[in-house]
Amino acid sequence: MIFGDSHEYGLAVEIFNREEIDALILRYLETFAHFPEPAIEQRWYGVYSKHPRQPYFTVVPEPGVRVVTGVSGSGMTLSFGLAETLTAEDHAA
Repeated sequence: MIFGDSHEYGLAVEIFNREEIDALILRYLETFAHFPEPAIEQRWYGVYSKHPRQPYFTVVPEPGVRVVTGVSGSGMTLSFGLAETLTAEDHAA
């Protein structure tokens, strides 16, 4: 089974696993599911670029090319709306 996920935010990137976060996830899991030996066997770590003062960063390095990054761990939620907004801006320019 795949469960997740957790997010931590801050200026420093912690490269080591935080056992207390894993314990919180497992403890919550046990409130609605029971397994003989609940354990986390594998982890995936995402590192997201994030601008310190803006919700995203965008630049047009040459005509017809736009680079966008920085929606952090909210990409699945925000990317389509951001794409629509930036495309409208490109067409208005």
